[in-house]
Amino acid sequence: GVFQSFEGKWDEKGPVGVGLNELKRKLLISDTHHYGVTVPHTTRPRRSQESDGVEYTFISKHLFETDIQNNKFIEYGEYKNNYYGTSIDSIRAVLAKNKVCLLDVQPHTVKHLKTLEFKPFVIFIKPPSIERLRETRRNAKIISSKDEKGAAKPFQEEDFQEMIKSAQIMESQYNHLFDKVVVNDDLTTAYNELKTIFDKLERETFWVPVSWVHS
Repeated sequence: GVFQSFEGKWDEKGPVGVGLNELKRKLLISDTHHYGVTVPHTTRPRRSQESDGVEYTFISKHLFETDIQNNKFIEYGEYKNNYYGTSIDSIRAVLAKNKVCLLDVQPHTVKHLKTLEFKPFVIFIKPPSIERLRETRRNAKIISSKDEKGAAKPFQEEDFQEMIKSAQIMESQYNHLFDKVVVNDDLTTAYNELKTIFDKLERETFWVPVSWVHS
């Protein structure tokens, strides 16, 4: 199965700061033999401490653009003049290891993943009320894509407002694609809820629409 949830990765369409990456990390380390994540592709230069195929798969701009033309990416974007993308083959590589693929994408990408091959179970990670955000994120930090250095800074009131607004837009436009909505009010509670959903999915039959077979 494929686990979907949403947070802006290479642009600012998602509810950045909702806690998706931390939830994904907790799931991954809870059972590394059972869960897996894709290795994204990028055209940026490899740093000395990085290994090709571990943090990223490093490819040329020409090859990346060729792969775009050949529809090899489920999602891609540009950041600081470099491409970043999640290839369809990188999802297949995780599934080939018989692992559950933990994948976060933009909402508009989900409909392309809803095929018989992937059969995704789509979970939307939603922020709590703005009052709870002020209370629970008081000592937390956010990495803003607006900051050129990508430094972590304390949450500002505008970050909370943006998160709520972004989540509301996503839910109003894409709610029909979500199988579950999990509110990340408290990280441990949200994580336990996700684990319960996953355990239940593996015990029970997951029905998919007949239209997927013909898509």
